Amino acid sequence: MQNLLQHICASLADGQDLVLATVSSRSGSTPRLAGAKMIIFRDGRISGSIGGGLVEAKAMEEANICFASGQFRHRAFDIDNGAAATADMICGGRLEFILEYIGADEANRRIFHDLLTAVQSGRRVVLVSRLIDGNGPSCRFVVDHQGAANRNDIAESLLAAIKQVKPSTATSARIEHQGQSYLLSFFAAPGTVYLVGAGHVAVCTAEVAARVGFRVVVMDDRPEFANRERFPEADAIRALPSFAACFQGFEVNNDSYLVIVTRGHLHDMEVLYQALQTKAGYIGMIGSRTKRDAIYAKLMDRGVSRQRLERVRCPIGMAIAADTPEEIAVSIVGELIQRRATGRRA
Repeated sequence: MQNLLQHICASLADGQDLVLATVSSRSGSTPRLAGAKMIIFRDGRISGSIGGGLVEAKAMEEANICFASGQFRHRAFDIDNGAAATADMICGGRLEFILEYIGADEANRRIFHDLLTAVQSGRRVVLVSRLIDGNGPSCRFVVDHQGAANRNDIAESLLAAIKQVKPSTATSARIEHQGQSYLLSFFAAPGTVYLVGAGHVAVCTAEVAARVGFRVVVMDDRPEFANRERFPEADAIRALPSFAACFQGFEVNNDSYLVIVTRGHLHDMEVLYQALQTKAGYIGMIGSRTKRDAIYAKLMDRGVSRQRLERVRCPIGMAIAADTPEEIAVSIVGELIQRRATGRRA
């Protein structure tokens, strides 16, 4: 989604207007979920996908009407088994999509720049578009993770109505408010994985986590391990003087995944003690059950309750009999994906 937003911003900056197609709802078996987006340009080029084949062909037809009228279009598309088979699709169902005309003007350039900046920061954000029939004035704005809009003329009652909608990892919704219809496009934070420890498991985990869309922060007290050469895909790398206060300076919140993979039990225990003071959505520590029990006993001696320790996933990762660093990385990231998708928190 970040790549799509970058494409939108670049196109608007170049003076190219476009149509943004969004899957607003779906039922049955459909190729894409609600929230999927695709850009359509005047010359027929597209970027992104809302389902391929018949769905995108129909969207491109409707986009021509959007370009001509400057207005939005709302359409439903049924993919029955016959149509799916003809189009070489493996699913049948119903989806609805909304197409918005986005002119290359200063207001839209600012809106999508603000949206991209918010997404790049790792925060949850929602793009709100008022859907207007006829030639009424357009209204598009961004609401940040704290519920504040990026413009000061948005009614508090509308912001409250938007706040009531609970997004999943990435989705869209349509709401009615005071006789007006709004499309909400949620851009969930991809989640930031904090890898505390920069050994072999961390190297593999960073690569896998980055490939599935997590932001990756690596930290270790050994500069020869915590460096860009070993972690080219990391968003940030911190060489620590020690593991004391290792999370200082980072905003650790519900969208943070703390993965403790240091080189020794004492370091793991120190980092885990700090992790339990944060609001992280996930805390996992590598190691055997014997190691876990020993560390837990020492932390309870320091006043950490059993209830707080229940937040921790240890041994970390999904039970797939992983053995090598590469397999352990798959196990860890598989668990992170599951947590991110289901919204369950530690």
